[in-house]
Order: sequence, then structure tokens, then C-alpha cells
Amino acid sequence: MRPKATLVWLNYNSSSFLGLALRSLKSLLRLDYEDYEVVVVDNASNDGSFEAIKKFVEGRGPSKAEVKVVRSDVNRGYSGGMNLGWSARDPESKYVAFLNNDLIVEPDSLREIVEYMGADEDVGAASGLIFFGDGRTIYSAGGFVTEFWSARGICWNVPCSECHGKERPHYVTYADGAYMVVKADAIRSACPDGKPFIDEAFLYFDDYFLGLLLWNRGYKVRYYPVKAGLHYARRTAKTVSYYYAARAEAALMTVVETRFKAVVPARLLSRLVLYSLLCAIDGTRGRALARAVYDGLRLGSFAKRKVGTLSLYKAPYVRLGLKYSIFGFRGLRGKVRVTHGDLVHPKLRPQLASTKSVDSSGLVDFESLRCSGPAWYGLFDPFS
Repeated sequence: MRPKATLVWLNYNSSSFLGLALRSLKSLLRLDYEDYEVVVVDNASNDGSFEAIKKFVEGRGPSKAEVKVVRSDVNRGYSGGMNLGWSARDPESKYVAFLNNDLIVEPDSLREIVEYMGADEDVGAASGLIFFGDGRTIYSAGGFVTEFWSARGICWNVPCSECHGKERPHYVTYADGAYMVVKADAIRSACPDGKPFIDEAFLYFDDYFLGLLLWNRGYKVRYYPVKAGLHYARRTAKTVSYYYAARAEAALMTVVETRFKAVVPARLLSRLVLYSLLCAIDGTRGRALARAVYDGLRLGSFAKRKVGTLSLYKAPYVRLGLKYSIFGFRGLRGKVRVTHGDLVHPKLRPQLASTKSVDSSGLVDFESLRCSGPAWYGLFDPFS
């Protein structure tokens, strides 16, 4: 018998893609897993989608899963909504998965990820290979954070054939929040208030913050070569994503230290200058982005009081170098090309700089990466 698992599925105003949301929920109910439940969390939707989803749940056909429906009194965003689902889980669940409502899950994915995690005692969170809706282009093979506080999915927007290393497990900075599996014990041990996310974060300051927190608390985060699902991305948050992305970046700079911590004030000031200039072109967007910097500093200070200062160097990360900085400019026009081989970890023993080999742990030696590229290294907001 496999360990009990809970899947938390979050909905907010999905009437414009209701068919997709119902397909997503249906895919959860058809998983090849013996003992699991689905917690449907609605974030105070006001477009009729909650009623449609509730009707679907009540009229569903045979399923192995018990379904709970939780409705929030207000929109709590990803962080608060997922925390509601976490609180509603069966306390006997050993694993908890967090899923977006625009992701179609592969039937075998939960079973395969849990089997991998069960064999890795010190792994606190994991994710698999997530594709965009076309089924060919990769949305995420785990996530990375750079020394300049940018975060994104590994192999994001890369054809499957060009995502080198996807066939084997790798340590990554964080597990992707579109479909992330965590061990309940690790969350209770590592996270403030015993919850996976900070309620006040609302959106974006969630999966990569959790990944860095787990690494700093002695747990590890992994990517496993499991085909996880299709993600029809950014259906819910697309109209406000630029504000929350800028806010989360400012928060991350506040709570996560890298060797570039001395440039944080100048980096934030440059953001404010840029957004002020943007006001002349698009006043609404410029003001929202400027406000996001201030709000992000407050969020980061709040998170820092809860968890202390986190170090990027306790996790796999993407190193910023001169050549990578130059390629950062190319990233504005070209595709992101960060694969598992671009992540480095400071504790690996030196290897020959002329090789780009992966050791048994799935981490790449720092010296082997000095001449690799091209890659995105966070000189610009990756969500722009």
C-alpha cells in the first residue's frame, strides 16, 4: 500500500476556461494511485465557476479519490489558497501535491514521483517534467534561482530534445508550483507556522521561496524524470502578473543573500527609475510596478522576520559571470536556455574545466561551467 496523499487543486474565476479547469480536475480523479484525496479550494470566485465545479464534483463518476470542497471567504492568492488546502488535508497524508487549475495531470505521475521521493529520505519537495499545452515545449523541469534573484523553470520554453539532462534526477533550486509534491513532515519541520507558504505573499513568492527555505533547513529539492502533465499557463493571473513578479523579486532580494547583496540598493533604485520613466508611456503599469518594489520590500522584511536570512549557496543555483551577463541581453529576444547543466553547487569537489560532467548526485561541478552558455542570468525581469 502506498502512503496516503492529498492533492490541493486551486480555483479562482475560471469561467473563461471552465472546460480546461474541469478537464484538469477530471485528470486528478483518474490518477493511478490507491490512497489519495483531492481538496478543491475556491478563492472566492464570483464568476459562477465555483458553482459549476461544485456541481461537477457532486455528479462525478466512480473514482478512487475522496473529494473535499473548501471555499475561501476572500481571494487569498496562490499562497493563502494552497495553505487553506493544506489545513484541510487528511492529517494522515504523508505527501501533499499542489496543482494549478490549468494543468492536466498524467495518470502515473503522482505514483512515480512519490516512489522516487520515498527512496530519497532527505528530499522535502519535488516536481517532474511539465510541458506547455502543446505537449512538445517544456514549461518546467524543476526551477532555478540566479545570483541576481531571478527565478524561472529549468528548460522553460525549450523543445524537449534540447533539455539536456531531463532523463535523470537532478537537484534543483525549487519544485515548480504548478505541480509540486512535498513531504508533509518536511513542511511541518521547516516552514513557519507549519504551513508551506506565507499567506501574505499572495502570488509568485511561493514555490522558489519554499525551495530555498527547505535547502536552508537541511532538506533537498529534486527534479525527477517523470512526465507530470500539460500546463496551459497563466490563465488566472495574466492581468496582474507583472505587479506580483516585480513585488516577489524585491522580496527575494530582501530575504535571500548572494555575493551581490551590496548591489541590492542600487538594483532597487534602478528599478524605481525605470518604472518612473515608464509612467510617461503607461501610467497605470508604471505606478503599479513602482508600488510593487515598495510592497516587495515590506513582504521581504516580513518573511525575514519569520525565517531569518536565507543563503542562496545552500541550494543549487545559477552563477552570474561576465559571459553569462552578456548573454542576459540576448535573453530579451531569444529563448531561455537554462538546463540542468547550468546549475552549480559550491560543495562539489573540483573537476576538469574542459568537461561538463554530472556526478552521481545530479549536480554539476562549478569549474565545468565557466564556459557554458548561453543562459538567462537575471539582468532583467524574467516575466517582462
